[in-house]
Parts: sequence; structure tokens; C-alpha cells
Amino acid sequence: MADWQQNRYIQMIRSMFDRVFNCLLRILSHVLLCPRAHYLNPEVQKNRLEEPSILVCNHTGHLDGVVLNTVFGKHRIHTLAAKDRFSQKGFGFFLRHTYCIPIDREHPDTSWLHESLKILKMKKESVAIYPEGRHGSHRRQLPFHSGVTTLAVMANVPILMVYLDGPFKFWHRSHVFVGTPFRIGIPQTGLSADFVNEQTHLLEQKMKDLMQDYIEKNSQVM
Repeated sequence: MADWQQNRYIQMIRSMFDRVFNCLLRILSHVLLCPRAHYLNPEVQKNRLEEPSILVCNHTGHLDGVVLNTVFGKHRIHTLAAKDRFSQKGFGFFLRHTYCIPIDREHPDTSWLHESLKILKMKKESVAIYPEGRHGSHRRQLPFHSGVTTLAVMANVPILMVYLDGPFKFWHRSHVFVGTPFRIGIPQTGLSADFVNEQTHLLEQKMKDLMQDYIEKNSQVM
């Protein structure tokens, strides 16, 4: 068997394993976490992720990506994860087989950005990004990193703000609050540092507003 045929065969086996593995994770998530989505706009629920999108989420724990893929069902969502975690035993296996994109927090580069653009524009699949960069405290938002704005402008795809009411616990109902999609327009003056910072702060505020909406409606949706 030629090398290219062997590599293709290995890729097919891995792809099949990943699909089965993620299907099992969604089943377990339904049983153990019981995720429930709440939509600000009913139209979003009917037409969710009709096109590749960037999900901008708060970060509450290691189960965030599993909950997202469970809530959005058949739509494959790739999530960003710290590159150093991929080398850990057990957890590294989990990340490598749940469509995670490594991002180097110690020595930042643009590899995650190029991989995310490839997924959004070529594979036509969605990407979830946690602009806080690390786990935030419960209902206390950390400052956003600007990479989320750069990706949104370069990809020119809808942005969906998603608030996760975690950290999630087994046998407890988990809740996900979903906003209304929007886009960041490409400025005529180009992608300046001032524009990126301004839009990043606007995304921060949108997440705070979404979190506040969730807290105010908490008694109704629980």
C-alpha cells in the first residue's frame, strides 16, 4: 500500500472514531448534564447555525465544549483549548478527539487563527472561542483578548454570543443562554489597533448584557 493510501486510510479511521466518540459524549451529556438552551430570539432557535458562525462564550470549565456541541446538536463546533493541555495524559486524548484547536498562551502565534479561518471558510463549520482566555469566576467576567475581533473581521461570518451558566455538575440541569447573531463590519480604513480594541470592548459589553438578561430571567427559565 502506498504511503498516501495508508495515510488516507488512517485519516478515515480516525474520522470515524471521532464521530462515534463525540456522539457518545453528546449522549452522556444529555443524561448527566441535561443541558437546556434559552433563546433571546425565537428565530435563532429555528434557524440556528444555518451558516458557519463564531460562538463567543464565557469560559466556566472543561465541559463547556461538550455542552455546546450537545445544545447545537448536529452542527459540529470546534473549540479553542490551551496548547499545553494537549500533552497531558487522558485530558490530551479528550482534546485531540473533540475537535479542539490548540492555542499557545505562553508563546502566542497565529496558527490558531489560520486553523479557525480554514474551519469557517473551507470546512463550513463553526468555531467557539473563549475570549477571557481562561476559566472565569462564576458570573464574574474577565477582560476579553482581542483575537476574537481579529478572527471575526477576517472570517466575516455571523457572531453568536453564548452565556454558559456553569461550572457544570453531573445530575444538575445546565443552562445555556443564546443571543441574536450579528456581524462586525470590515472598516474601510483597515484593521487598526483602535478599531480592534473598540470592537473587543463592545463584545465584552454584549456578554455582560447577555449575562444580565439571563440573571434577570433566571426565575422564569429555571
